[in-house]
Formats: sequence, structure tokens, C-alpha cells
Amino acid sequence: MSTSVESAVVARGLTKHFGTFTAVDHLDLSIARGEVMGFIGPNGAGKSTSIRMFCGLITPSSGSATVAGFDVGNQSQAVREHIGYMSQKFSLYGDLTVRENLRFFGGIYHVPQDMLPERMAFALSMAGLKDQEDALVATLAGGWKQRLALGCAILHRPPVLFLDEPTSGVEPAARRMFWDLIHDLAGGGVTILVSTHY
Repeated sequence: MSTSVESAVVARGLTKHFGTFTAVDHLDLSIARGEVMGFIGPNGAGKSTSIRMFCGLITPSSGSATVAGFDVGNQSQAVREHIGYMSQKFSLYGDLTVRENLRFFGGIYHVPQDMLPERMAFALSMAGLKDQEDALVATLAGGWKQRLALGCAILHRPPVLFLDEPTSGVEPAARRMFWDLIHDLAGGGVTILVSTHY
């Protein structure tokens, strides 16, 4: 398997044990820059655990992985600075408005204050939420929350995006629109790994 600069995500023998349970067993993969790759499998197949290792959130038991050229084992902070991550459960704050959520995540991702308005405008446009920026997130339908969560994950323009079951519990029409957004992002050069059981 090549580890050229063309590969944004590479895993070799990536393994994770929790006690005697093996959650991920010698995963090998290479994802090219600008490619969309699907992790498809039933619950318990190790998809979320793999994504958490790629994000530098948990340490592999053995094997290795690089994301955006950084080793997930000993350069996890650099990995986190170069990725966007959308978890299974929306990480949005329902008691904040759409705008307030974007501003909050802009701070988490260290988006410079002078660039934040432009990045927020892009996220609102991409998510189709321009007219709802003052709406409380708790009042949004599932598909709109999903699009906002994606907007929050890309505020800092990461070269790699990890989406963990992003369409779970979302109606089919909203799911289709979400996949269109994913392909648009990939067309712009973003590498995307999506886990799903659909």
C-alpha cells in the first residue's frame, strides 16, 4: 500500500483492544486526497472506534495510521487541527441559536476572529440556513441539524473530514441532500471518511 503524499488517510495493521475484546483488527486502508470513502457495516463492526483512532481521540493498541501526514499515535494534536469531525449524535447546543453554535465551534477550531464572519457565511450558505441563523437549534428538524453540524465541522476548512453515522435517523430526502453536500466538499479537495450502516 502506498503512503505517498496523495494519501490523506493511511492505516496499516490498525488494531484496538478493549480488554480481551478486539474492536478493530488489523485495518489496512489508504484514502486519496479528495476521495469519499464509506465505512459500511453493522453496529459493533468497529467503524466508530476506527474513526476515533483516526481523530486521535483514542490510542491504537497496535499498528499505525496517519491523517493529513501526521501520526495519530504521537501527533494527535496536529491531527485534530487538520480534521473536521461529526459524531453520531449531534454535538450542537439546542439552547443556542444557529449563529451562536457556529461562533462557538469557530472558537473551538481557533478560526481567527477576522475570518469568522466569512467562514460562518459559507457554513450558513452550504447548510441552507441563511434565513434561520437566529433560530434556536432545538427547533430545527433533524436534517437541518445535520447540515448545521456539518457546517460546524468544516468552519476551519479542514483537509480531512470524518463523519460517524451522519445520516442516522434522518429522513430519506434530507439524507440525499446531505450526500450532495458531501460530494460538493470532495469536489473541492476535502478527503471524507463516512461510516454508515445504510
